[in-house]
Amino acid sequence: MRCTRCGREAAESDKFCAECGMFLRDAWADQRLLSPMLLESEGKHQEARRELERLVELQPQSALAWHCLGTVHFHQGTMNRAIDCYRKALDLAPRFLLCWYDLGVAYYHRGNMPASIGAYRRCLEIDPHYNAAHYRLGVALFHAGDLEGAREHFERCTALTPEYQRARYHIGIIHQRKGELDEAEREFRGNVAEGIGEASSLYHLAEIQRSRGDEKAAAALLDQAREFGRKASE
Repeated sequence: MRCTRCGREAAESDKFCAECGMFLRDAWADQRLLSPMLLESEGKHQEARRELERLVELQPQSALAWHCLGTVHFHQGTMNRAIDCYRKALDLAPRFLLCWYDLGVAYYHRGNMPASIGAYRRCLEIDPHYNAAHYRLGVALFHAGDLEGAREHFERCTALTPEYQRARYHIGIIHQRKGELDEAEREFRGNVAEGIGEASSLYHLAEIQRSRGDEKAAAALLDQAREFGRKASE
């Protein structure tokens, strides 16, 4: 966002220009966003969408309104429209970090891995420490077939947020795909110990034991996986 009086660049969250003090955005638009987002949180997606559509007609320069409208379309499953709204928001606020992230998620759900990867990389250009973007980029790279690139970003995610064990589960999958079974087993057992994706991790541990020829150990692990699955469905 740029100040129309002095031309200074400002963050999307700035209400006043730090250079000349000009009021940068209309608080009325911010207040108007509260109502549709409350409707959205209550699951009233159609009502929220209609209010936001009226708001962007009245305030077409509001990046926040376009982003919120994109999120409502995302929740309704109209991905192409969500992407259009996110891109309009980013045209207005090119460093809108959350919008880049949400754009990456929308592209991912459309199956467009190159575009999703590009959006997450833009997130990390803005904030290299955004652990969720590292994780999501790892998932997109994994589905694009770049296992080493995926592992790099899963590792960065866990370095930033060690408790985020879901990334370690994906690292285990990559080790297994590459035939690095000892490393894969270590990751999956760590996930079971932490209570993360127990059934899936036990299933992969069973596959590892079966590949080593230990059918008895594999069967015991599969029994454990089924028990976890049964408890989760209760």
